[in-house]
Amino acid sequence: MEKKIKLVCPECNKEFNTDIYTSINVQLDKDMKTKILSGKLFDIECEHCHSKFHIPYPVLYHDMEKKLLIQYTEEKDLKSSEVALKNANVDADYTVRIVDNERDWIEKILISDSGFDDRIMELYKLLILSQYEDAENVNGLYYWNIQTLENPHYVMVLDEKESDKMHFMPFHEGVYKQVEEVFLSDIQQDYIIDANWAISNTK
Repeated sequence: MEKKIKLVCPECNKEFNTDIYTSINVQLDKDMKTKILSGKLFDIECEHCHSKFHIPYPVLYHDMEKKLLIQYTEEKDLKSSEVALKNANVDADYTVRIVDNERDWIEKILISDSGFDDRIMELYKLLILSQYEDAENVNGLYYWNIQTLENPHYVMVLDEKESDKMHFMPFHEGVYKQVEEVFLSDIQQDYIIDANWAISNTK
């Protein structure tokens, strides 16, 4: 679903209208998924000076085939989004997630597309980081596609704080399966599945 909003260009300071999405159903509009995964969904161009800028905004990702809903929202709205989804009468067989980071949003989609469970993936990432010598210098560890959607190749990408470098490491499905065997029967579904969730489920 689309709606028009007014923006003021940060370059020329002129006001203009642009379309944004409140929700995206990838079965009804397959091209939108490519936009999301390429990071171009939030790219906006000023109609006056044609400056381009990136402005993330809240939007709901809906995959009917995978029965997946992922709400991307701002950090301050995490709790209100959780309440809204709880009151939305979503089918019980749906997987529902809330994220406040665009990279997390994309990662959740990639994990689902690969047939993996994001809960197990967070526990897998926690295991990897526990063996990393400089864990305090890590912004995040992500499951990521480094090729095309038609020919995907998935790796783990480690984002360093100090150097702002990205380090690529292999994804070991065998280790993922071992983590799954240990934890799957004991963990519950939740709306927010992240590093903090993983830590709380290994205590």
